Amino acid sequence: MPKISVLMSVHNGARHLREAIDSILCQTYSDFQFIIINDASNDDSLSIIDSYDDSRIMKINNEENLGLARSLNIGLNHAN
Repeated sequence: MPKISVLMSVHNGARHLREAIDSILCQTYSDFQFIIINDASNDDSLSIIDSYDDSRIMKINNEENLGLARSLNIGLNHAN
């Protein structure tokens, strides 16, 4: 079980999303769970998230836009 959970929520953030995900994944400390909540984006955010094949990533996809706080709370419920 990972020692750390990293939460990220995104809503229509495709422009900088790959850079943000890569920044987390390239950290020297690697024992973490990375929970990414796609908050009903209608840009390429979901396809960018789906393009990663990393066992540390857990993807959550909101059916409707819930906002940052509610999305992060959903992520917290999945954190180890």
